[in-house]
Amino acid sequence: MKNSRFIFSSLRHQQGVSTLIFSILILALTVIATLTTFSFVRQEQVLSNNDGRAKQAFEAAEAGLATALTYFGDGPDRDDDDVIDPVFDTDNDGIGDSSTATVGRGSVNVAAVQTGNQIAVTATGFSDDRSATHVISQLLGVVDPLPNDPSNPMISKGTVVINGSATVHNQEGHSTIWSGADVDLGSNNSTATEVPDMGDTGYPLCMDTPMTCSTVSSSNKVTVGLDVIENDSSLGNLTPTEMFQNFFGMTPDAYRSSGLVTLETTPAEVNSDVQLAGHEVIWVEGDASFVNNTSVGCTVKVTGNKTCTPADSEPSILIVNGNADFDGTPNFTGLVFVTGNVNITGNMTVMGAIVIAGDLSSNAGGSMDVWYNSDVLADLENAGVRVGMAGTWKDF
Repeated sequence: MKNSRFIFSSLRHQQGVSTLIFSILILALTVIATLTTFSFVRQEQVLSNNDGRAKQAFEAAEAGLATALTYFGDGPDRDDDDVIDPVFDTDNDGIGDSSTATVGRGSVNVAAVQTGNQIAVTATGFSDDRSATHVISQLLGVVDPLPNDPSNPMISKGTVVINGSATVHNQEGHSTIWSGADVDLGSNNSTATEVPDMGDTGYPLCMDTPMTCSTVSSSNKVTVGLDVIENDSSLGNLTPTEMFQNFFGMTPDAYRSSGLVTLETTPAEVNSDVQLAGHEVIWVEGDASFVNNTSVGCTVKVTGNKTCTPADSEPSILIVNGNADFDGTPNFTGLVFVTGNVNITGNMTVMGAIVIAGDLSSNAGGSMDVWYNSDVLADLENAGVRVGMAGTWKDF
């Protein structure tokens, strides 16, 4: 009997031990499962945070690149210190003064290096704690707003009638006026065309450098020389739209909506809007009258029949989609293109070239000076908009 009680008691103790062991195992498994779940949750949070910070850095870099594209589109050196500007304008004065900026919870640093007309932009984005970075780079180039430069100082689809006075200079070649109809140089003693002097000791090499050859008069009120090309049917038979396409590579409507126009104004506002406009592509919709001492394409106002100095020159393209009257003393550095007729009653000066898709008339008392300058026309590329060049966008 005693043995039976002992055995029964031992069994009961063994059952307690088994329960304890089983409970310990359940507890251990629970702890392991809890720790594993915690580890997974923690890893998921870490991955989620890392992904969020990576997105912060990427979005900051993209914002920096977009800001650079917008800023440089209006000119990379707005303070004219011959150094490319930072792209962030912190004091809202129109000139960039910082290469870093906060973007949302992140930040960005933008570095830019200019080589010729191309700008290499590198935007480095950072997360809020700067643990994540992202680098985006792209090469920005300029879209040439004038694919085909004029080779003559004055080109007119229609007639050219000078009842006032005019002097047309071409120190780089022996062609001055090109017209699709008659050219009448009038009776004013001051009307003349000027071409390189073959007696110049630097001739003909001087023609390779604008404004260096000495000149001689070729045509005047008495004689129309070989430098004047008139009644050229290849020019006269063009429509104004076709003539525009020959120089700009597209129709006027397509050009206006292409994004190449940087300043659009109305005839009522044109005199004030275009004053001292530099490196701009200006579109005037409708018939326009220039009545003031308007200077376009130069950083300073030019008076009288003077021309803009190379140091102050920022050539612009002026397109008048209509007729144009030039009164006062307007001064243009770059290209003047008029889709209609031109009437000159004031003292007009052009350094570069003028192209007219209609007729040109200079009334008595009006005068015109046109100087052909290939350097000025070549510099019109800087009036073009800057865009990201295809195939240069890189994501690091």
